Amino acid sequence: MVVRLIAVFVLLFPVACSYRSGGFRVDVMNPAAPLYDEGINAYRRGELERAIKAFKDIVEYYPTNDLADEALYMLANCYLEEGDYVNAYAYFKLYLARFPTGPKYDEVLKRVKELEKKLKEGDHGGSGDSDNSTGNR
Repeated sequence: MVVRLIAVFVLLFPVACSYRSGGFRVDVMNPAAPLYDEGINAYRRGELERAIKAFKDIVEYYPTNDLADEALYMLANCYLEEGDYVNAYAYFKLYLARFPTGPKYDEVLKRVKELEKKLKEGDHGGSGDSDNSTGNR
């Protein structure tokens, strides 16, 4: 009986750990992975509101997850693509605060400086009101 259970485990473990959806490999053992996959797929289809929701859920509910830095980066990029400089700036700043050694730190710092310049010039993009409920920490 034990041998049979081990055999089933060995055969099914790889299937339980990952699946392919839309060409992206997602680790289903990571609770944030399906949300990240949903966000990336929505972003690539141009469904920015749906992508924003998925990435926000990761940032809010899984802030220490391995995907949190990438989700926060993508969230800011969604707002940037929408032309919402206020929220893009807020989320890029949050990335800098939460992930000072993150892989995209230098790129994010550059974008923050570009957005600071636009915001100082009065260009708020598509929105003047920030909905950044996580705030700058």
